[in-house]
Amino acid sequence: MAYAINHVHIRAADPHASAAWYEEHFGAKVLSAREVMPGTITVSMDAGGPVRLNISSKPEGSSDERSAAELNRLGLEHFGFDVDDIDADMARLEAAGVRVVLPITEVAGGGRLSYIEGPDDVLIELVQRRG
Repeated sequence: MAYAINHVHIRAADPHASAAWYEEHFGAKVLSAREVMPGTITVSMDAGGPVRLNISSKPEGSSDERSAAELNRLGLEHFGFDVDDIDADMARLEAAGVRVVLPITEVAGGGRLSYIEGPDDVLIELVQRRG
């Protein structure tokens, strides 16, 4: 299977205000705003290319700690890859010693996802769409 980046994901205190900023400054368009994972709202945006921009509220109980946006800094909230067979890909990654952050999870509206830890503490989501 050829892999493709599915989306870039940002956490925000107010995802609607952040989405408005991306609309204003980059011409991004809101595709949807809904609860994807329990207790959070995700605004999904078309930012002009094949990769969606998702902006989510922070889950209850998570840290308010922030890090400065600087060049050459390691880390990212997460990015996602589309996969055809999440079970096979997760088995392969686990066998290679990759740390699973969130096991395969069914999401509202169908589909399945899982999170793994990549290099430099980067969180990577695997997304198997419904159907």
